Amino acid sequence: MPPVDDFNVLGKRYPAPVPDTQTEPGSRSSLSLEGGFLEAWAQGYNVGSLIMLILIVFCNYRSGILLHKLILLELVLALWHGTFIFVRDPAYGWYLSATATLLFISYQLHNVVSWMKIRPFLPRWGSRVFILTLIAVQPFWIGEAWSNFEYFNNLGNDANLRMRPWEALVRDPWWIFTTWKLIDSIGKAYGFKVMDLVRINQRFGVMLACMFISIAFLLTDVVINALHHGGASGIDPYWRFALVFKCASDTIFLDDFKKVIDGIVARRFSSAGGTAHRGGEPHHHRKLSTTLRDNSLGRDNGEYIECGPVTAISSPQPAAQSKHSSIYPWATRTRDHARLPPQIHVQKETTVTTEVRKKSHESFRSDRNILPEVPPAMYSQNNSSTGSLSIHYMGAERR
Repeated sequence: MPPVDDFNVLGKRYPAPVPDTQTEPGSRSSLSLEGGFLEAWAQGYNVGSLIMLILIVFCNYRSGILLHKLILLELVLALWHGTFIFVRDPAYGWYLSATATLLFISYQLHNVVSWMKIRPFLPRWGSRVFILTLIAVQPFWIGEAWSNFEYFNNLGNDANLRMRPWEALVRDPWWIFTTWKLIDSIGKAYGFKVMDLVRINQRFGVMLACMFISIAFLLTDVVINALHHGGASGIDPYWRFALVFKCASDTIFLDDFKKVIDGIVARRFSSAGGTAHRGGEPHHHRKLSTTLRDNSLGRDNGEYIECGPVTAISSPQPAAQSKHSSIYPWATRTRDHARLPPQIHVQKETTVTTEVRKKSHESFRSDRNILPEVPPAMYSQNNSSTGSLSIHYMGAERR
């Protein structure tokens, strides 16, 4: 057996250490053996996960719904940045920068999807602030896309090294706010605790877990970039974990959060036969919640009022309806948002006359005898001496 060193196995098994930061512009040839393995694994994880999420979207996709289309487009655009490992120089840098631009667009779509999902819980001014601040950071992403082309294609500008640590600041605050607002609305608008909904619907718990995990990985990405520890050859796979779990949070429920929670609560009350109630909720609040639930499910609650012929029953709508009553149908508020009693419009009393039908001898009725009736008889005594008795029938006399 020849010596092991003749094959230089130890040199391949234990390559020379590489610095923590990448010292030259990114290119495929600059990747070390360890860096190539890490990048290939991270991209494979990214692509495989997003493909599975795309299939899940197709299984629940409904045409004609804008939110479903945006979620699908978000996944497709983020998919391509996990394939540049197969491209060789000099096309490597151009392909990497082009797919990174698609990834930046996917980031913005994710924030738009977050706004559409949390919008029912936001006041009008809050919804406007969400969108306006999102528009305000778009110039940064245009500059970030330009710096990627400059840096990875050796065009003479290294601005990407200074801009990359700031990506999280203009990418993730809207997602963190969406997660916080969802948890806050569960307690304020529905009277439930987060764990109560998780026990009712485990799928909702999985979505919340994905949201928390994504935030944990994006914070890790911020720390890594702030400390300039990029791992082998400057590669940082943590943002890919955050990306996948954010996309998974959008995919588990394709509808907005209000519709999702309304469905969970309605099914809970329906399965419990209307006897379930929120913990610690007053009796009059539970009664109002039950009424709202019955109305939302199209059920009658057994309250009827009978007062003659009724033409229409309508419920009056307040002139200035509160914002919360249209957003929070399950809100446990009784004074300001209690349902007003229905108004009943009763038709004026009318006189109904019927014409007596004339007797006809050609038809049989239940009050007519089949045999002819004998006329009533009158008894009289004509002659007391003879003792004769006369019987008179309706004008005819028989003896």
